[in-house]
Amino acid sequence: MHCGIGLECSRARGETFDQAIAQASAAGFGFVEPFVYSGVELELNSHQTVRTHSPFHHLDPQHTDAAATRRLMRAAGLRFSAFDAHSSLLLPQIAVPQLTRVLDFAAQLECPVVMSDEGPVALEWMSLDRAFDVLSFTLEPILAHARARGVRFAIELHNALTVRPEYLARLLQRFGPDELGLNFDTGNFFLAGNDPVAFLKSTADRVVHVHLKDIPESQLAQRGRVTGTRVGVAVGDGTVDVPGVVEALASANYRGVLSVECETWEQARRSRAYLETLLAPAWKTPAPSSATGAP
Repeated sequence: MHCGIGLECSRARGETFDQAIAQASAAGFGFVEPFVYSGVELELNSHQTVRTHSPFHHLDPQHTDAAATRRLMRAAGLRFSAFDAHSSLLLPQIAVPQLTRVLDFAAQLECPVVMSDEGPVALEWMSLDRAFDVLSFTLEPILAHARARGVRFAIELHNALTVRPEYLARLLQRFGPDELGLNFDTGNFFLAGNDPVAFLKSTADRVVHVHLKDIPESQLAQRGRVTGTRVGVAVGDGTVDVPGVVEALASANYRGVLSVECETWEQARRSRAYLETLLAPAWKTPAPSSATGAP
């Protein structure tokens, strides 16, 4: 296993991708996970058009020089662990073009994993069962494109379907291990009222990337009432059983990256120091394959 950093901690300071990369390298990380966004314009009819907008992202495949990005990463001594490409998989006309562009970009940059969650479920008029059907329908072309490009696509635990173990289990049964991977977010799953360690004992073999997010005691009152949070505190400072998570992953021979999600670079540095002491030499493994990033 290896330590990586989700570049969400650059959001508060409004850092560019170049600045975030410099910070990650200085903090001693070997892997980074940027937020990658590709805009979509959808014509609904002759007088209505929908355009997506992202006020914060690190990379946009439509406006980023892939060769220059490769040079920047090489100079910083960094590799991509994954592209965080949150879309809404319940809106196929948006998610499919958006995520196929990101998958193409990931293949160009040898990024092994692209991930998204399902997006918010309109529970006031859509049942979870119906939402599951729409999610499965949307995933079919995305997963086919991911396999064709040699990139793993992973579902993140973050909304009403994916934080429910019963629906997550159905999804992993619907799509096989060569099709759909799991981006296991420890903080989101814990906040939703679940036990991350217990769940990993039966599903760690499907994990291709990990968001290692620790939840402060001040957020415990929200547990079971929310489906996730953007970032956590420094790993080791919160209430998630991080040693148990790492042990469960190690027992399943997980060979990927633990991508820290926290608020500040100071928390990121403390997280890395904590994980370096936690990851015993016997648990450390070679870096993930650029082709799959999977265990």
